Amino acid sequence: MKAVTRAVLLATVAVASAGLSRQPALAQYTPANTGWWGTEIPAKDIDPAIRAAADALGLIRDTRLVIGQVNLLEYVGSGTMVDVESATPGRQIEVSKFSYAVALQIPASRLDFETASGRTVRVVKKDRAWNEETPGVNPSPSSNASYRAQALWLMPHATIHAAAFASAKKCLDGKVCEVPLQITKEDGKTILTTSMNGQSYKTTLGSDNRPERVEATIAMPGGGAKKVVSIYSGYRNGQSLGQAALDKFHTGTYWPGRIVQEIDGAKVLDITLTEGWSNPYQIFPEPELLAKAK
Repeated sequence: MKAVTRAVLLATVAVASAGLSRQPALAQYTPANTGWWGTEIPAKDIDPAIRAAADALGLIRDTRLVIGQVNLLEYVGSGTMVDVESATPGRQIEVSKFSYAVALQIPASRLDFETASGRTVRVVKKDRAWNEETPGVNPSPSSNASYRAQALWLMPHATIHAAAFASAKKCLDGKVCEVPLQITKEDGKTILTTSMNGQSYKTTLGSDNRPERVEATIAMPGGGAKKVVSIYSGYRNGQSLGQAALDKFHTGTYWPGRIVQEIDGAKVLDITLTEGWSNPYQIFPEPELLAKAK
């Protein structure tokens, strides 16, 4: 029995390492029958403004026109960042490889970046956070769960996913619930304001109906809360102006070409995307499972 258990654990870690490697594994198969992907909602059940935003990002799938099948997004690129989780944040550093995977149905995220100082991997799953030496290896606890859990909903696909479910009066688990949602106009632009876990997120849509700005006041590492603004531009999926296709699985998902993030007006992230992966195979094993698999 012990041998079988250890084999299962090692297989889990092997899958995690393969799915989270620098070369993403094959895309998950999109089945026609419902239930395999978690909660799905018909696009016809949501507000037209949110439906237009979901459609513009490529989140409406299947002949049934449902939202929920694209529920894991990985943004890959390079640029500069301020490490807000470091002991002394404030200095801009070069990031040669930046990967941020967001799993909407769990919810969870894994930030994996490389600088001259080495590689850093940070994970959050629901209300738990930990760090990994490399994806799926040597987990260690982190106290920054609140920050990481709130930050993932600032991403463009995540905020529209949340707004779509709120419009359909559904929680992420598919249960009926009332989630605060407002749809307004400011300077001719559509504004979506919704809530995730009691935290308000304001999304400004551009003329192409895709998020150009998402902002929220969220918990910061070390305590307190600050206003975080994420700015997105240059959306594309296929090849454009001689550039490589951002959507690496060619599934019709649109990705921002550039991600800029500010905290209280100071820029902390400036990433140029080179790849976008919709539904890559990634898993988020609990730290205890990873530790036992050594």
